[in-house]
Amino acid sequence: MSPRTLGMKLEFHGAAGGVTGSHMVLHARDLRIGIDAGLFQGGDTDRNQDGFGHDPNRLKAMILTHAHVDHSGRIPLFINEGFKGSVYCTHATRDLCQIMLQDSAHLMEEAAERERRHARDMKRPPRPPLYTRGDAERAVRQFRSLDYSKRFNIGDISVRFSDAGHILGSTIVEMDIGKKRLVFSGDLGRPDTPILRDPQRVDEADWLVLESTYGDLDHERMPDRGKRLFDIVLETVDQGGNVIIPAFAIGRTQEILYELNPFAEAGKLSGVKCFVDSPMAISASEIYRRHPECFDEETLGLISRGDSPLEFPGMEYALSRDKSKAINELKEPHIVISASGMCTGGRVLHHLMQNIERKESTILCVGYQAEGTLGRRMLDGIKSVQIMNHEFDVRARIESMDAFSAHAGRSEILEWLRAFRSFPGQVFLNHGEERAAETLAEAIRSEFGARVSIAKMNQSFSL
Repeated sequence: MSPRTLGMKLEFHGAAGGVTGSHMVLHARDLRIGIDAGLFQGGDTDRNQDGFGHDPNRLKAMILTHAHVDHSGRIPLFINEGFKGSVYCTHATRDLCQIMLQDSAHLMEEAAERERRHARDMKRPPRPPLYTRGDAERAVRQFRSLDYSKRFNIGDISVRFSDAGHILGSTIVEMDIGKKRLVFSGDLGRPDTPILRDPQRVDEADWLVLESTYGDLDHERMPDRGKRLFDIVLETVDQGGNVIIPAFAIGRTQEILYELNPFAEAGKLSGVKCFVDSPMAISASEIYRRHPECFDEETLGLISRGDSPLEFPGMEYALSRDKSKAINELKEPHIVISASGMCTGGRVLHHLMQNIERKESTILCVGYQAEGTLGRRMLDGIKSVQIMNHEFDVRARIESMDAFSAHAGRSEILEWLRAFRSFPGQVFLNHGEERAAETLAEAIRSEFGARVSIAKMNQSFSL
């Protein structure tokens, strides 16, 4: 029997028309399998309260492509709503989710407490957290971690993880269903990114679900980014200002340290302290050290020679809240790398409050900024912002470096697609805003002659 006669279909319940809230459901024979269950962020945050678009209790299993919370952050809620199956992922993803889901729950609990305290000022009743730290801890017990390239079965579907090169433990998912193959790109990384291996190529698929975050843009050149970062730091320090870098705790923080390392070890950052002020980033860096199976050859070579690429003279971790507060008492120019990367919460907000009105300071955004986030509004040139219920004029220099993006750009996506010996008969684009997805869709149709559909929220496709 053909897959179509078996009623195979694929549903998109998140990251369709946007870049957050990733969640899909595959119906194959008598199985229902979830792929990711991420948090909606930015202007879509309220969607986290709207359910999943289906009954989680009816799913046999879930596959998690990587640990970022826009892919993993609703898994505890998913389990609370009845999902009893295993969550399949790589070993590094499981380790990272232990800290990321705890951090996510902690932020939710803090936000719920703030709402409770300011209930009189709100136009709606205060909400409880989506889930608690206890829920997050219990959720990880349902994770089942596996090696890259090792096949495993969910029912009679054979599954294999390949390295997506996006963050530590990220995966491209290949699912063999009878004689047909369905591939999920997950979030594709960039070739030649420090620390991690390049995205692995896939040679054949009948259907491909492909991310389109940067489907309309190419990034700055990777080899130039360390020098440009160093130049921004020096220009700011010379003016007596501080460099505040909102950075995702996993991936981006480690890459920034990697790029600053050679300048610091050569004495070119003498007297300029660099603080990593994110408890999760500190824990994540330790998890990076435990997973050399994800490293590229250059990083493995550095480690074998006794050179840690994530540490250098003048770098300090702010382990405690008091240490974090003490940074803002410093008179000397310094660098702060702190989460969250989109400025939606975390310790970086305190550093922004101290520096956003200082024209000599620089706020350097190094990752994707979703619509509606504080990071996006600053990049769009807003003149005043509200941070933690206080209004601030934006006088600091606002800079962006998309060379640090962990997502493949348009040309890099197309180059990855050229590795297919047998090109997918159907491509579904998700994880991209409308313009990015439409631009990439047209490029794929033009070069490969493939059928391309752009997924919309709660849309279902027969396979």
